[in-house]
Amino acid sequence: MAAMPRAVEALEKDCAAWLRVPAAVATGYGRSSALLAFQVVRATRGCSSSACEILVPNFICRQVPEAVCRAGATPRFYPVRRDLVMCPEDLRAARTPNARAALVPHYFGQVQPHIGDLAQTCRELEITLIEDCALALDAHARDGQPAGTFGELAIFSLTKSDWCFGGGILIARESAHARLARAFQSAEFVPARGGAFTYGLLRRADFAANRPTRARLADFAGRWLERLCGMRGTNFYDAARYDSLMPAFAARRARHLLRNLAATTARRRQMLAAFYEALRDTPLLYRPQIDPGDAGSFLLLQSPDGHAAEWREQAAADGVTLRLVWPAYQEPAPAQASTDLAWLADHLLFLELHSRLTSGEIDYIARTLKKLAECM
Repeated sequence: MAAMPRAVEALEKDCAAWLRVPAAVATGYGRSSALLAFQVVRATRGCSSSACEILVPNFICRQVPEAVCRAGATPRFYPVRRDLVMCPEDLRAARTPNARAALVPHYFGQVQPHIGDLAQTCRELEITLIEDCALALDAHARDGQPAGTFGELAIFSLTKSDWCFGGGILIARESAHARLARAFQSAEFVPARGGAFTYGLLRRADFAANRPTRARLADFAGRWLERLCGMRGTNFYDAARYDSLMPAFAARRARHLLRNLAATTARRRQMLAAFYEALRDTPLLYRPQIDPGDAGSFLLLQSPDGHAAEWREQAAADGVTLRLVWPAYQEPAPAQASTDLAWLADHLLFLELHSRLTSGEIDYIARTLKKLAECM
């Protein structure tokens, strides 16, 4: 592998310093970081592919179990309840003799409330805790400890709550794990400048659609770019590679995001509070209260009658971009299926909070959402 670009090296140092951990490894995408994490588990746990299982929640995008398989391990799904809160008993019940690690996600900007107990349970069970922080950039537990610092390994995505040219980060609490991840990366990962640039353009249009004043223009631009790039009819998120290196221009954008992250999170938390105030008398809020450590990247909503897909279309007609959760648009594997998963697919939606939403846009979105509730 060619020498690491200075911008990528600087980003890794910034991330390690930000979370006060020994090391961070930058990759092309979040799924690339997940692949490295699972490869590290296999190598450090000394197991063959037939005897290495990773406990994975059934409420997860399909790229994660795919990364487990690419690492030569087997995903073992455990059920997630519809409140999206995990308890130590969930891991104890899911553990198998071949389990070597457990993936615990922080869903939609909120750290798992029992993450400290979950970490202790993993130590007792002698399995590696991998935190999935793809949707929890800059989230904190209630005692102030940041997401990504509870487990031995943590994976971040830099595109889920903002726009970047791809970008994933693997956090390692032990330097030896980071060195091992770099060895895998050096042997197997490839440059993907063109893919990262295309991904970044499409994600920028996709993210701009979260502003009502730009939703229709952004949607038109995104569709035009997809045709131009030969991706018509294909979800550009699914086109990203698992073995991608981060190019220098992506690292420079990521460093800019990281430098401004604290201020961006503060603005988003104010927006989240404004939405909660506007919607407090409706049945729309999935979480009844705001967690003080919420990253503020997402407004999580529910359609009480189970009409999430219809609500998304109705909101889009008014220029408001609501998004469905994974099982609504990614067919779950048979081992993933559950009644709670089906409920989440039918009831759950979310709004990505653009950090430049104006008070007028917030009011407009809130009115649009109230109109949906009135049509129940």
